Amino acid sequence: MKNLWKPLKWVSALVAVAVAVAGFGVLRVGGAFRSMEPAFAGGCRAFALGGSSEDMVIDRRRGLAYLSLLDRDGLRRGEQVTGTIMLLDLNLAEPAPRAAMAYDPESFRPHGLSLLELDSQPARLFAISHRPGGPGVEVAEEGASGGFFPRETIRSESFTHPNAIVATGARQFYLTNDSGKQGAWARASQVLFGSDRSTLVYFDGTKARVEVADLQYPSGLALSPDGSRLYVAETFAGALRIYRRDAQSGGLTLEETIDLPTAPGNLDVDDEGAVWIAAYPKLLSLAAHLRDPGKRTPTQVLRLDPKTRQWAEIYLDSGAAISAGSVAASWRDEFLIGALFDKKVLLCKRSH
Repeated sequence: MKNLWKPLKWVSALVAVAVAVAGFGVLRVGGAFRSMEPAFAGGCRAFALGGSSEDMVIDRRRGLAYLSLLDRDGLRRGEQVTGTIMLLDLNLAEPAPRAAMAYDPESFRPHGLSLLELDSQPARLFAISHRPGGPGVEVAEEGASGGFFPRETIRSESFTHPNAIVATGARQFYLTNDSGKQGAWARASQVLFGSDRSTLVYFDGTKARVEVADLQYPSGLALSPDGSRLYVAETFAGALRIYRRDAQSGGLTLEETIDLPTAPGNLDVDDEGAVWIAAYPKLLSLAAHLRDPGKRTPTQVLRLDPKTRQWAEIYLDSGAAISAGSVAASWRDEFLIGALFDKKVLLCKRSH
C-alpha cells in the first residue's frame, strides 16, 4: 500500500485540478465574470401583455408586429394554459395589442413564429405549438378582414422539441430542435463540454428531413431578404452559422460561422439584410431565471452587418427594463424586444 500512496496522491491532485478547471470553465462560459454596464443611445416604451412574447415577426410592408403570446410562467408552474398570437400596429402613436387570430387552434401554445408574405396569395403565419399531446406547426392564413384563420397542423417524428421556425413556401419551412433539457448545471455542462447536439430540419411540403445534426442549442432562424442565406443562432456555442441555401431542394451548405461574445437567441432580418440578434450575456444567470423568473437576467441586442459581417451592440440592459430578452425585431428606426417570461414588450428608438 505504501508504494501506491504516492501515485494515488497524484491522481487525487489531478482530479481536483480537473474539477477546478471545469468549474472555472462553466463560470467563464456562463458569463459569471462578465460585467454588465447598461448601454443604449435612445429610449424605450413598455407595452403590457397578457403573457410573454418569446418570439415575434414584423410585416414591414404594413408595420404590423405579430407576437407569440403565452403565460410561460404559468406553464412552468404546471398550469394548463393556452396562448394566442397578438398584433401590434406600429403605425399608431400609442399601439395597443389586439388579437391577430380569428380563433385559435386547439390547445394552442405558440413558441417560434414565421410570417410568409406571398405576392398573389394571402399571407401565412407559421407557429410552433407545444400541445400537451405533442408538438406541431400550426399554419394560419390571413382572411379578407385581416384576421388569421387556422388552416392545418403539420406534425413529424423529426419535430422532437421544436424551437425556431422560418417559412420558405406555403407548406415549406426550416425548423430547429433544441435538446429540451432544463436545469442550470445541465445547461452549463452542455456549454462547457459541447454535449448538446441538436438538429435543423427541413419540411419540403410532404416530409421532413434532418439537414444539420451538430448544432448546440439552436434557438434562432432567419432568411436573408433574397432567400439565398439561412442564419442559425447557436446559443450554447455563442455563434451564428450562415448557410448557403438551394431554393429548389432546400439543401444547405455551411458558408461561415461567426463567433459572438454572447449567447444568441431569436433572429430577425431587416429590409437592408442586417441580422438582429437577441442575446443572453450571462447563461448561468439565465438558468436561474428559468427556475425563478423573479431573478432578473440581462438582455442584449446585437446587429450584424450583412456585407462586413461585423456585429455591433445596439442595446444592453441589466434586466431591470426587460429580463431575458429573447427576440429583437426592427421596423424603420425602431425595434421591439420580447422576453421569455416578462409580460410586456419594449418598443425602442435610437437617438441617432
